[in-house]
Amino acid sequence: MKYYLAIDIGASSGRGMLGHVENGEIFLEEIYRFDNYLIKKNESLFWDIAKIYNSIILMLKKCKKINKIPESLGIDTFGVDYCLLDCNDQLVRNIYSYRDSRTIKAKQDFEKIMSIENLYKITGIYPQVFNTLYQLYDDKEKGLINKTKTIMFLPCYLGYLLTDVKYNELSIASTSGLLNKDTFDYDKDILKLLGLNKENFANFKNNGELVGFLTKDIEKEVGYNLKVINIISHDTGTGVYGSKVETDELFLSSGTWSLIGLLDNSYDTRIECYKEGFTNELNEFGKVRFLQNIVGMLLINTLNNECEKLPITEVVEGAKKGSNYKNIFDATLPRFLAPKSMKEEIDKYFIEQNITPPQNLNEYYYCIYNSLAHAYKKAIENIEKLKGKTYKKITIFGGGSKNKFLNNLTEELTHKKIVIGPSEGSSIGNVMCQLLNKK
Repeated sequence: MKYYLAIDIGASSGRGMLGHVENGEIFLEEIYRFDNYLIKKNESLFWDIAKIYNSIILMLKKCKKINKIPESLGIDTFGVDYCLLDCNDQLVRNIYSYRDSRTIKAKQDFEKIMSIENLYKITGIYPQVFNTLYQLYDDKEKGLINKTKTIMFLPCYLGYLLTDVKYNELSIASTSGLLNKDTFDYDKDILKLLGLNKENFANFKNNGELVGFLTKDIEKEVGYNLKVINIISHDTGTGVYGSKVETDELFLSSGTWSLIGLLDNSYDTRIECYKEGFTNELNEFGKVRFLQNIVGMLLINTLNNECEKLPITEVVEGAKKGSNYKNIFDATLPRFLAPKSMKEEIDKYFIEQNITPPQNLNEYYYCIYNSLAHAYKKAIENIEKLKGKTYKKITIFGGGSKNKFLNNLTEELTHKKIVIGPSEGSSIGNVMCQLLNKK
């Protein structure tokens, strides 16, 4: 039996899924899972890269322990975050999380030198406050770009730690707000404003291309070697790929984030799309994810962790009891990304609207689920308006696809047939990309 290790690092948790193929179908076995918490230092938010790296090593060791040694591995993560390496290949700074507030001012300052409308026409990326572009502008203003030789996006940096090979991948780069939609390469004018050039970025590798092999030290530590394969390394991209979403078909990637949209053949950068908050990200080459970012299960998980820390099944049961509260908030707003208190931030939202906030936790839980379902409804209505057609169904994949309560709310509000895709769509897509190396 040949095995393939899918390393899927989400913004809340990471896991190692061991895949194999039988009769043309991919089967997965979870071998390791860990919580992916942020490190807070001097009011800044960073990823615990040491923990993530050590967790990957533990995944590799577990494969050896159960005598299921993989032929290869691939790594996918959330988008926009990256590392800066100096001339000695050392980190210039810790790796910030996209949820850090440093980009608020950076975005405001950058918009003084390039309009967001012009930026959207060049890149197709909606100007979210967390975009790589604004993170890099903050680095420039702090003088860190002058110390930087190489930039790699997070999944590629993790691959570099395993192989000592520097590289980047197109789909994860397309989330950054740096790529020119016509050239599929970094835009020179944008880079110039950041004090960067193309040579600052590690070269692109293709989907399914061999990156390299484990370093000798890691091989000695884990007891074997394998191929590291470049894959569609943005987790939404691997999820769309693994769920076999067809072109011009609605999908909802439901996890920490809710990404709702469709797979298209080209960028759509009409001003109407910008005004409705839609972005364009590359998937497999030649395919574009036209979607809207909505804060997803992060809302529920953050509130639950600060208040009760209940199993999600109990949270859902509580939400059912709180269904008398019908007011909703806008789940697309960045204010809900990393508030000091999710409960207080929801309260502030409603008070600002002269609306009474929820009165107990059950009402808060229902309010969040109901707000998400309404956000999905609005996004679908806008997609249909922009594309000039009606869609009959929506495929939901990712961890949130198992939440029947939210799925039912979504179905009731949107009047769309809900098709449940794989909850581990990203891992399936990860393995599918690795298999391209065999062809």
